[in-house]
Amino acid sequence: MRPCTYRAAILMAGLCAAALSLSMPAPVLAEAQAQAQAAVAEGLGGADPFIPPAASRRGTVVVREQTLPYVAEASETLLRDPQGRARATLSSVSYVVEADAPRPVTFLFNGGPGGATIALREGLAPRVTAGAGPRGAFRFVDNPDSLIDATDLVFADAPGVGYGRFFGEDASAAYWGVDEDAAAITDFILAWLRARGREGAPVFLVGESYAGVRVGLVAERLAAIPAAPRLAGVVLVSPSTVAGRGEAPGVRTMDAAVLALPTLAATARHHGRGAYAAMAVEDLADQAWAFAGGPYAQALAQGDALPEARRRETARALSAYTGLSERLILDNDLKVPAALFVRELLADQGLRIGGSDGRAKASRAVTERRSPPYDDPSTSPYTLTYDQTGAVEALFREEIGYRPVNGYVRLSIDANRAWNWNRAAGVEMMPALFGELMRRDTRLHVTLMTGYYDLTIPYARPVQDYLAADLPSDRFDHRVLVAGHAVFSDPDARAAATDHLRRFYAKAMRAW
Repeated sequence: MRPCTYRAAILMAGLCAAALSLSMPAPVLAEAQAQAQAAVAEGLGGADPFIPPAASRRGTVVVREQTLPYVAEASETLLRDPQGRARATLSSVSYVVEADAPRPVTFLFNGGPGGATIALREGLAPRVTAGAGPRGAFRFVDNPDSLIDATDLVFADAPGVGYGRFFGEDASAAYWGVDEDAAAITDFILAWLRARGREGAPVFLVGESYAGVRVGLVAERLAAIPAAPRLAGVVLVSPSTVAGRGEAPGVRTMDAAVLALPTLAATARHHGRGAYAAMAVEDLADQAWAFAGGPYAQALAQGDALPEARRRETARALSAYTGLSERLILDNDLKVPAALFVRELLADQGLRIGGSDGRAKASRAVTERRSPPYDDPSTSPYTLTYDQTGAVEALFREEIGYRPVNGYVRLSIDANRAWNWNRAAGVEMMPALFGELMRRDTRLHVTLMTGYYDLTIPYARPVQDYLAADLPSDRFDHRVLVAGHAVFSDPDARAAATDHLRRFYAKAMRAW
């Protein structure tokens, strides 16, 4: 087939499929649709594959007593290899306020790796989903805590998740890796800004979980490109702090059990367990951290040389903080892994608690029937009354009018398993990277946001790593919120969390 007829053929295939679907048997229809999608994916005749047209809708939202008209746009961005061949698409949805004065643009990413950017969008976009009766139904509602009053927002899904696709059987390897991912995201940001004439806008990056690594490496790449848009600020949400697998050379990190203890204590307190259930969570976390960094760390450092009396004394103290029995703690060599804690804290009630948010709980009989990560009570099957994938697809289709050629992928287990953790530069600490970037650019601001109840990345880990890096105190701050891993997903914490960001943006923009 000649390239000039490719797009027409694809459009005709779509029309035929739509017509035949009225009478075609289900198995035959499925095969026909698969063949049509394969034709799209391969790019017949060597031409570029079909990319659905971008779709946009206008909306209005009231945030902090300010009425803001915006344009929501959903699209796919074509990514090419060095030879210019189409290899993948990256899907995104943006919310842009039409204003006379220049506005910053923020690119937001969740992590995984292999996760779509849902949690950040559901917390910060001007339009989000909510449950509705009867059970299983959902609706679209305005978000009074949206960050749209401070910045235009671009929520991006990396290739292979969201509506992002690959072209060719081996294409995923070019994007599923630490360095590969950072290169693709950098290309996307530059393309998005260039296509809209926004190259001169102040740019912010928001990275949650693994995306704490993603945005760090993207920031480094942008800083190395001559005449690239300049970063005004970076927001790190419950971030991973190490790029690559293992520990960075010359960096000594604290024992994971020490860093987890404040989160275990806060979580036990929430469920009425342990000796400190009457304390405020902030006070208890500080007290637990003082014990963890002092007597507990010293006891663990002694290993087998720890005297028996001291070993039992430490177990009693840990029991008081975690709500677990002294016997269980002793049997685990004075360490409480998160996997053990989530199963055992409420085992006497037949319950398991959440990993992403330790406040969540569900029947062990139910959770044990699900595969990870959906055995976690803090994931959507337990926290929502509706199917999140269906709600996301409806948001794109009904709210914005986007017509993708494939289904939405919320989490790619394949990406997570196949991820290439090896890096040409070796293992690297993100706090040190940001320290160097902030030294070079004296206007760059960074903020770190974490949650007390995050058992996935206990908040003391990133806080300790970033404080140890000694970033400029006038341009770096951190905030621990009464929330879990996804700090903006918590309805009670969202207002405080977004107000913190408003102050951060205002300060960064004054330096612009």
